[in-house]
Amino acid sequence: MIGYVDTRAALPKPVPFSEAILKGIAPGGGLFVPERVPRLTLSEIEALGRLPYRERAAEVFRRFELDLSDDQISAITRRAYGANFAHPDIAPVRALGRKRFSLELWHGPTLAFKDMALQCMPLFFSEALEKARGQGRPGGDFLVLVATSGDTGVAALNGFADRPHTKIAVCYPSGGVSVIQQRQMITQPGDNLTVFAVEGDFDACQSAVKAVFGDEEFAQELLVRHGLELSSANSINWGRLIPQIVYYVSAYADLVVQGHCPLGDPIDVCVPTGNFGNILAAYYAKRMGTPIARLLCAANANNVLADFLAGGVYDIADRRLVKTASPSMDILISSNLERLLYEASEDGRLVRRWMDDLKNTGRFELDTTVFSRLRQDLLGDWVDNETCLETIGRVYRELRYLIDPHTAVAWEVADRHARDLPMLVVSPAHWAKFPADVMRGLSGLPPGHPLPADEFELLGEVQRLAPDNPAPPAVHDIRTRPVRFTERVAGDRESLERALRDWLSQSS
Repeated sequence: MIGYVDTRAALPKPVPFSEAILKGIAPGGGLFVPERVPRLTLSEIEALGRLPYRERAAEVFRRFELDLSDDQISAITRRAYGANFAHPDIAPVRALGRKRFSLELWHGPTLAFKDMALQCMPLFFSEALEKARGQGRPGGDFLVLVATSGDTGVAALNGFADRPHTKIAVCYPSGGVSVIQQRQMITQPGDNLTVFAVEGDFDACQSAVKAVFGDEEFAQELLVRHGLELSSANSINWGRLIPQIVYYVSAYADLVVQGHCPLGDPIDVCVPTGNFGNILAAYYAKRMGTPIARLLCAANANNVLADFLAGGVYDIADRRLVKTASPSMDILISSNLERLLYEASEDGRLVRRWMDDLKNTGRFELDTTVFSRLRQDLLGDWVDNETCLETIGRVYRELRYLIDPHTAVAWEVADRHARDLPMLVVSPAHWAKFPADVMRGLSGLPPGHPLPADEFELLGEVQRLAPDNPAPPAVHDIRTRPVRFTERVAGDRESLERALRDWLSQSS
């Protein structure tokens, strides 16, 4: 069995997968990582391409030697990847032009790549909880607390809604998500959930949530008064990352089986990046043996990651978050980078020092050895708002393929760094979640240009301009759902804890 260690070297010994997923975050604030990464041979990867997606996922999960039975794993993947996805291939690879491919990760129920993990992770969570109860584990039920820049919150609410022994609270930055994303969250059905609009940007929202996790007195209060322990569905939880590894292995298998790439030949992968979880999953897929040459980290105007990968210095001391057309990437503190730093350094004490420096001074700097290791795998670049919107229009004119602003960021970076290798561009969200900026891109309008309709009305306008790319029924359905959650809270630990206390008291 592969155990899990933590990135800051605080754990005395590795823990099993089920314990890592229940805890979410390790003692001392570090993140769980596998003590070793399993390998797949090229022939094994090719063989996956002839299986349905659910079986591909089960095989990758088994390679990580989870403390779950084969039957449990198969049952989880059958339930996670079925009729809840609108495409039979779940994560299809679409060929678009010479050596350009789009990995479409938005066919799930909330129309974004977070469904790839969050249709699966709650099932892992429930199995882990039942396993713990069966072993006489002390403690109670769980409160899953989530900070979101948009898509994680929507997918987590959908995945955890009405699951037994679990409550979920999602916090999003007020004014920092699209109208469609907000509507998806505040109308989500379910008796075990709530949503808070947090004043400030995503980093303030995420910091408040992390501070709640670090408050031992509040944790004790939750346990004593409500029988709840805290856990997370953010990508800081390893249960979020392991399903994401699957679709990169799967995509390469598809390219081989469909004749686009000879087995063993490398591909480049370009990922729009905010919190670093999606591209980190590609890194782990490469570690498993998937022939990925370069990982292109595509950032928006909040380009701290691109600067970091250029010089080895992570510096947010004087930065202010920029509001962009790709709001799910409007992040300055990329939590999952910590896992990459651990993998590159193999030294939890170094990681702890870097994370302390970031917390205390707003910056840290890598030594040349660790930085050179990162540069072997990753290249960073960034795209401004105007270019992002121009890319939406250009791609549609050239290919009749409509993309959302996050995909547009990756597409532009892929264009800049294309070479004579297949390029897989990750498409994380359906265009219909961002109709205003898609409309601007199609119409040649600048960022922020006023539009004469609300976002739901703009869905029709976009479809008039791009009739071959219809909006799915799911995005229209949320317009008729009643609004359930309107509470705003200040962006600090104390205010968030008060809001949680009030909700739990009312819902108990």
